Amino acid sequence: MTNDAETSPELCKAPLFYRQWEIVRDPSKFINVLIGEFGDFVYYRGLIKFYLINNASLIKKVLNETHRNFDKNTVIYNRFRNAFGNGLVTAEGSHWRRQRKLIQPSFRPKSIENFFQIMLSSSNESVKRWADFCESKTTFNLTEEMNLLTLEIAGKSLLSDGFNSAARDIIRWTQVINKYSAGIPFPIISKKWFPAPLNFKLKRALNEYRSFISKTIEARKGNELGEDLLSIFLGMRDEETGQSMNDDEIGEEVLGIIVGGQETSATALVWTLYELSHNAEVEEKLLNEIMEVTNGDQIKFSSIRELKYLKMVIQESMRLHPPFWFENRNAMHDVELGGVHIREGSMIAFSRYALHRNKNYWEDPETFNPDRFDEDSSRVKNELQSSAYLPFSSGPRICIGRHFAMMEMMVILCSVLQKYKLRVSSHYKHKVAINLTMEPKGGLPVIIERR
Repeated sequence: MTNDAETSPELCKAPLFYRQWEIVRDPSKFINVLIGEFGDFVYYRGLIKFYLINNASLIKKVLNETHRNFDKNTVIYNRFRNAFGNGLVTAEGSHWRRQRKLIQPSFRPKSIENFFQIMLSSSNESVKRWADFCESKTTFNLTEEMNLLTLEIAGKSLLSDGFNSAARDIIRWTQVINKYSAGIPFPIISKKWFPAPLNFKLKRALNEYRSFISKTIEARKGNELGEDLLSIFLGMRDEETGQSMNDDEIGEEVLGIIVGGQETSATALVWTLYELSHNAEVEEKLLNEIMEVTNGDQIKFSSIRELKYLKMVIQESMRLHPPFWFENRNAMHDVELGGVHIREGSMIAFSRYALHRNKNYWEDPETFNPDRFDEDSSRVKNELQSSAYLPFSSGPRICIGRHFAMMEMMVILCSVLQKYKLRVSSHYKHKVAINLTMEPKGGLPVIIERR
């Protein structure tokens, strides 16, 4: 890392409407171009105006001061609100604090053990189903398979067996919501009333979902509550006020977990397996660890902590390929950032993809190297480098489901790697698609063979 990484970069203004339409064609490339042309602190003036930062200290300041100086009242999150409602992902102020306080205990490391068996059984069923692909040597879309698997895990964790009867509908609703959320966040287009076909599809999908979740909640009331997340949400009470979440609030939180958590985990898994297929030494080292810890048997919850290299592999994959790659905030009032006066209402944005590949913080940043996350050497790492790694965000709005997601990915990868060796199809041309997440364009075609 360079010595000047701690100093705030100078603000540089991009020309008015500079390469404006590239935002639509390839927003990630557009942001990388801005950083490459104008540095790590850029003011952009186009149809959407924003400050773009690629400096760890400034990003940390923005994220840590969320709710005090910055919030999510931006055109992008307003579009998300159309899809997700006012759940944890988009909520602000006292409502967010109440929801976070109520839900947080359900996602603590000790609490998520309740969902381990769901993760394991769903993973094993997928692995068994892949036997047909293996025997026929058929190329299949790993992205689709991982999306189905993580959706099943999220659905069963929330709804238990109730997910099975509605699985096809939930898949369809999720696809519509993801497509809408990834759409162009221009203010007029993002209005619910704008006569765009996708807006109509979203309205229909949300109406169907609300009808489903309302009936599901009503059926649970008066019966003995189970151990799934929906039951936990229904039984929650604020310790100070004794208040519970109403049905609409529960519905919004369920939707946010299903849609928001499912695709990010699936995308991270796809990229991890992609990198392993291109790094034979890393794959061999990881497989040796898995076999040593599990003795060739299926993974146990007690073994999770022992799989240190597996965790490092996932961390490095999420550095190179952060699923939720872009984040932004709104200045709640006039504020100073990096010595620059930022006016109230201004958008502050950063790209995790760019930050995670910033040469100021990462040695040889384009190389897949899990050893950079070796905990035994973490003590000597510069604090700024840790601030430059934000796969789950940071500050008060750090992802509430990060422990759930890490355990889920570790379980799935163990189940897959113990049985199969994956290789990417020779026909695959590496391109990235920017949807709700950053994923291989057209999916990732793979061929598998037995270990």
